[in-house]
Amino acid sequence: MRILLVTHEASRTGAPRIALLAVKSLIDQGHEVNVISRAPGPLLAEFEQVAPTSIEFLGRVRRRLWRMNRFRRLAWIVDSALVVVTIFRHRPDLVYVNSSSAAIYLVATRWLGRTALLHVHESGPLTQDFLEAAHVPVTLPEVLLIACSPSVHTALCELSGRSATSVAMLPSVPADSDVIRLSNEIPDRTYFDEELVVGCCGTVEYRKGADLWVEVSDKVRQALPSSRIRFVWVGDIVQPVSSEVQNWDVEFLGPSPNPYAHMRRFDVATLTSRDDPFPLVVLEAMLVGTPVVAFGVGSVAEQVGETGLVVPPGDTDAFASAVVRLLSDDQERERLGRAARARVMDHYSTCAFATTLADVVEPISCMTRR
Repeated sequence: MRILLVTHEASRTGAPRIALLAVKSLIDQGHEVNVISRAPGPLLAEFEQVAPTSIEFLGRVRRRLWRMNRFRRLAWIVDSALVVVTIFRHRPDLVYVNSSSAAIYLVATRWLGRTALLHVHESGPLTQDFLEAAHVPVTLPEVLLIACSPSVHTALCELSGRSATSVAMLPSVPADSDVIRLSNEIPDRTYFDEELVVGCCGTVEYRKGADLWVEVSDKVRQALPSSRIRFVWVGDIVQPVSSEVQNWDVEFLGPSPNPYAHMRRFDVATLTSRDDPFPLVVLEAMLVGTPVVAFGVGSVAEQVGETGLVVPPGDTDAFASAVVRLLSDDQERERLGRAARARVMDHYSTCAFATTLADVVEPISCMTRR
């Protein structure tokens, strides 16, 4: 089957990395896959290694039009027309839209009579916003749906009005062998044996709770004044860090070519997101044996299980207390780290991902062979 997979960008964030894993799995299953990335990024080279990949035509101009309210209608017309050209050129049997932010492809796919699959990585309200902007009915008629987590599955069923059995669930998973291999490399920053490292990986922005993470750092230092604690955040700075935050004793390192080497050096991995349906970074930290403290957003509690500490969303006091608890107990950190790695290998393996994806795609493939 010919498949055109659309990734909304080629960053090293969760959804594009799942798109890359989906491409590899589909090719292994014998499908012919082409990739369209709506925006460039560091993951582009890895897409190109596994499948023919191209950047969306006039992508920067189209994104600029969408950002200007008075040109929204024009943006939709231009975007739709160019997407039609893209799909017509590739002539796929299936258009795999990996993110509701690329929902404009659903419109063109329907016009051209092709089969569309939407893999949703966003929360319900955000998905609804993207669908409405693209003029796609929230009921998503004639679109196959995949949810990345239990919380997204529930939200997607409510949004589309479909039954639970008509929406597939394909939990996001880390590329386990790659993560483990890369985590054994030397990180591009120096860490010292005598320091305790509280780390975070992800884009620095409001949604990811960078400001809440800084609050937590202050509370932890107050609770453990005699300990040498280092707070390190690895990831793109999407929203500028305020001058006030820059004066805090925390480090925003920016992006790293190998964040997993940092994760393995963290004593505690943290997630302070305000909204995160199924953060891949949580599973990656668990996979390298680092215990996690996180806000209970999305399906984080289901990811972590009993192998980490999950606290109420936005409660920085409870979060800081959980971090202090782990920093103060070496044996507990080691125990949770071992349990976390075992949980990922048991429940969130790439093999399970590929099998579930094959179950979703095979009926479509059978239809195209008739």
